[in-house]
This record gives sequence, structure tokens and C-alpha cells, in this order.
Amino acid sequence: MRGVSSSKAITEINIRIKELEEPHILPNTSRKRSSFSSNPPNPARPLRVLAARREALSKNRNNASIPEADVDQGTTTAAAEAPDVSSDYGYLKHIQSFKPLCHPDDKSLPKKVRDFYEDQLELITSIEDILLPKTDESNDHQTDAQRRQNRNIKILTRVTLVVNIILLIIKIIAAVISRSLSVISSVVDSTVDLLTSVILLWTSRKIKNRDAYKYPGGRTRLEPISIVILSVIMCSASVQVIFESGETLEQDIEYFTNKHNGSSTKTLPDIDMSILPIVSMVITIVSKAILFVLCYRINNPTMYALAEDNRNDVVSNIVALACGLIATHARRGDLKQEAIVVDPVGGIVISIYIIIAWILQANRQVRHLTGLSAEPPFLQRITHVVYNYRPDIVTKVDSIQAVHLGTNFFVEVDIGLPGAMPLSEAHDIGAELQTQLEEIDDVERAFVHLDFEFTHMPASEHKKV
Repeated sequence: MRGVSSSKAITEINIRIKELEEPHILPNTSRKRSSFSSNPPNPARPLRVLAARREALSKNRNNASIPEADVDQGTTTAAAEAPDVSSDYGYLKHIQSFKPLCHPDDKSLPKKVRDFYEDQLELITSIEDILLPKTDESNDHQTDAQRRQNRNIKILTRVTLVVNIILLIIKIIAAVISRSLSVISSVVDSTVDLLTSVILLWTSRKIKNRDAYKYPGGRTRLEPISIVILSVIMCSASVQVIFESGETLEQDIEYFTNKHNGSSTKTLPDIDMSILPIVSMVITIVSKAILFVLCYRINNPTMYALAEDNRNDVVSNIVALACGLIATHARRGDLKQEAIVVDPVGGIVISIYIIIAWILQANRQVRHLTGLSAEPPFLQRITHVVYNYRPDIVTKVDSIQAVHLGTNFFVEVDIGLPGAMPLSEAHDIGAELQTQLEEIDDVERAFVHLDFEFTHMPASEHKKV
């Protein structure tokens, strides 16, 4: 009987030990995995509970006098069944499962639905690029792509400079021959284009040749500043063209109003759009259209500014050519003579279009310089990176901020770690996350703040400005 009782006691102790060993492996639902859950678990509490159960397990093992080999075997089994957190990318597979459900090319769906699917696919792809591990081959490919992009930017900047010089000379000759205000406004536009190319080339050189002592944070903000300065120059030149066109338009109106009573001393402007001015304008339109396509294909703020400028040139030169031809035929009598007012009106329209385009460009750059918050899709990407980083250790994601720092972003993250963690380990975790964040495209600087309690607001740690 005593043997039976001892066997039952040992069996009960083994069952109890097995129950105490189970918390060594947290179930998937207990670990931080998905932001789709309305009540995400708090990993801080399981860590404390696990520590208490481990202590109780140690006491029971000592009291029950379990053989050391059995305990080691159970611990080894538990460790073998534990998931490999380092290779866990959170709920990435769950997100990837939505890709087959997105049909942006289905023409039977409404346009808003197709746009929504396209945005979702872009978000999933961006998350994959961040969370999936990168091999040495992919890193080399990214480095080669960056070098190729820098080389293309350098080539296009110089080609644009040379083309603008040639087109300016051609259009000055065309303006002198045609005496058209629309062509003259186009010449003013080309002059500022040349100045734009010179300033952007100077800016790119200054950014590349950085001084680590005078500018430890780099000089990437020279790009938006130069674009703002160019906007002011362009708008000032266009305003002057508007004044000149307005005076000519006033003279034309006075001529047609008083020509029957003979009291007017005004004469119609002598406009002559011959073959040379027409050919020069056509060459300008074709050249600017090609440059627009080439610059727009490169994902860079400087190239986008050049692409927008080339697009404006295509539109303005088409309008200038059309207005000059109409005014020339009206002056010759092929059309109604009053149609000659189209030339100064075209100059005014082109100038207003240029002013509006550059004001919008300057407004966008000023907002970036003044610390505009990032768009929700970019914040989502940052959130996915932080949320899926070391879910076995990071107990809380307190706050995530991303603001424009010129053309790129300044990212600030607050995460929680166990209070008993050594400083050396906490520092390595924060530094590794910071490095991972700065590897994301468009992130210029990232700062990771570490904390162990979350009862205060992150903004309370800084002064209000």
C-alpha cells in the first residue's frame, strides 16, 4: 500500500511540475502579434507571471527531489518547442494573405474601389520590403540601384543645363524676329530655367561635399531652400511679363476703340512668326517633353522639380506658339484684325500659369521645411517595423512620430522595455532598432527612446514650443 501511495504522490508531483513548466512557452495568442486586435496583449504581465512560476517550479523541484536528469530533459523539451522569435516577422503572412483579394485591374469595379486595392497592394509591398530579411545580394542590388540613380541624376542635371543654354539662345533669336509677347514670356521662362539648372547643380555639389564639422547633420535641406528661392525668382519675372503684356493689351484695345474717329495715335504691334521662330518653338517643345519624361522617372525631389519645370515649359511654349501664330495671321489680315489681342493675352495666361505652379511648389517645400507630419501610409510602415521588432522583449510601443526634415523624414519612437533589463542590453536593442529604421527609404534620422513605465505622455518629456 505504501508503494502505491508513493507512486500516486510522485505522479501528482510530476503533473504539477508539468503544469508549472507550460508557461515557458507562451501561446501565440499571448504574444504581441497583430495590430488588428482591438485589445492587444500586454507582454509585461506574462513576463512577471513567468518569473513567479519559475521560482515556484524551482521550489517544487527541490522539495520533490526529482532527478536532475528529468528536469533537464523537461527544460530541453520546452526550449526545443519554443518558437524562434528572431525569425518571426509578426503577422506579415497574415497581411500577405490579402494580396490575392486585391484586384486593382478589375475594370468591373468602381474606380474608388480599384484605387483602394492599389493603395493596399502598395502598403503590403512596402511592409514586405522592410520586414523581410535582406540578403547580401539584395543589399548589393540596392547599393547598385542607388549608384545608378545618382549617376542618372548627375547626367540629367548636366544635360538639362546644356539644353537650357541652347534653347535660350534659339528663343532669344526667335523673340527678336517675331516680336511676340508670348514668345518673350517664354524667353523669360527659359532664362529662369537656366538659372534653375545652375542652382540645382550647385546644390547637389554642396550636398555631396559635406563638412562634418560645420554641418554634422548634412545639408540636404539645401534642395527645398533652393526651390523656394527659384519660386520667388520665377514669380517675379512672370509678374513683370504680365505688366508688359497688360500695357500692350491696353494699347490694342485703345487702337480698336478709336480707329474709326481717327483720334488714336496707337498702332498695332508688328508681329511676324516666320519659319525660324516656329521651328525654334517646336524644338523647345519636343526637347522639354523628352526631359520631362526622363526626369519624372527618377524618384528624387530635385528631379521632380525639374520634371515639373519641364512640364510647365511644354504647356507655356505650346500656348506661346499658338498665340503667336494667331496674332501673326491677324496682323496680315488672314484673320479678323481684333484677334491680334490674343498675343498679349497669351503672355498673361502663360505668366499666371507659371506663377500658380511655382507658388504650389514653394508652398509644398516650405511645409516640409517647417516640420510637416508624414502621411499616414508612411507612418503605417514605421509602425509595422517597430511593432514587429523583438516582440519577446519590447513590452510596449508608446508613441511614433515622423516629420519632414526637408526632403526626408525625422523619426522619433518611444518603446518600453522591462525595468530590470541591464543598460547594456537596452542600449543594444535601441541602437539596433534605430539602425533598422534608418535603412528605410526617405528616413534621414531616427531616434529611439527607451522607457519602462507608460503612465506619462511622451510629450511631457520635452518643453512646449
